[in-house]
Amino acid sequence: MAGPLAGVRVLDFTHALAGPFGTMVLADLGAEVINVERVAATDETRGYPPFVNGRSTYRFSLERGKKSIQVDLKHPEGRDLVLRLADRCDVVTENFSPGTMDDLGLGYETISRRNPRIIFASCSGFGQWGPYAQRGALDIIAQAVSGLMSITGEPDGRPMRAGASIGDTLGGTFMALGVISALYEREKSGLGQRLDVSMVESVIYNLENAIIRYSATGEVPGRVGSRHPLITPFQSFPTSDSWVVVAGVRDWEAFCLLVELPELAHDPRFEDSRIRHQHHAELEPLLIEAFKKKATVEWLGLLADVALVAPINTIAGMVNDPHIQARGAILTLPVPGPKEGVYVKAPNTPVRLSRTPPGVDRPGPSVGEHTREVLRDVLGLPAAEVERLEQQGVVKSKPVISPSFHG
Repeated sequence: MAGPLAGVRVLDFTHALAGPFGTMVLADLGAEVINVERVAATDETRGYPPFVNGRSTYRFSLERGKKSIQVDLKHPEGRDLVLRLADRCDVVTENFSPGTMDDLGLGYETISRRNPRIIFASCSGFGQWGPYAQRGALDIIAQAVSGLMSITGEPDGRPMRAGASIGDTLGGTFMALGVISALYEREKSGLGQRLDVSMVESVIYNLENAIIRYSATGEVPGRVGSRHPLITPFQSFPTSDSWVVVAGVRDWEAFCLLVELPELAHDPRFEDSRIRHQHHAELEPLLIEAFKKKATVEWLGLLADVALVAPINTIAGMVNDPHIQARGAILTLPVPGPKEGVYVKAPNTPVRLSRTPPGVDRPGPSVGEHTREVLRDVLGLPAAEVERLEQQGVVKSKPVISPSFHG
């Protein structure tokens, strides 16, 4: 594969969303990612709808560019195969409950004794140690415990989860960032190290000024809807046909004229952003009614020179936006299956490099699709040995049907 991480090999034990998202980042940047599935692959996220060409699409985009092997990790020969693969890898990634890899005989101490250059990355809900380390966590747990949900939603509404699983994706992103940082450090020290990433802490890291505002004032931040906690106007407004967001005003007087509220231009309650914020409850309903009088596209043209404005795109609108398309921000991935010429859309990496551009060279694999290839090319096993391992159930190379979704 092309990309800045070409030549880096990752042995990937991750499942669900957070870990696979992190290894997708590494694969998009050019790393060779070998995903290890159990022989009885039961990761339920591979069975989530919708289905396209017989494939569950939930994990499909996350697996792009990766290789997939199936190994019985509890079989002595399976464990030995994985350890031998780790000897030939730069990175091991996992997001099991803390201690699971140790119980399998595949923990950091075991692998690093054999391969001192290994970077062993763990991504879990609460981290590898601490009072909550053994608690399970999914995205909504990370959003809840981090405090994010307490500041998301309307002021008079209930706490809300963000519309995307950012507890998972931030955890995976910081796992990838940690791996890249450790690879850079290894160039100087020659040694690998252990990486411990918590989904909860990844969300906390992205709360930006909410924490420092609480520390400075003693006031607990709450929900303010789409408004900014410090700037007014800075929120969404309904228009005659959809929605628009205004993110600050550069010329208040001109803005007031354009929204046909000239009397507000010199109103002492609204003379600067700080005072406007103090009186947002009085200003907001006036602006809401004003924005309802024109369509979104009209407001975008009218206000472009006096404020930052943008439409609130639907997902369909975003995918078909000319700028998004020009930037190549959306990939078109083929979906292997009984029908040819079947494709789905997925987000591209946002990383743009001039000399070693990232890229995706193949769609997500079927489970176990590369077992024979990896055992042959990485470990050098002869075909007869691979055949024996398959017959004895140590490895599996035939794709399995995704489990049915129940829920």
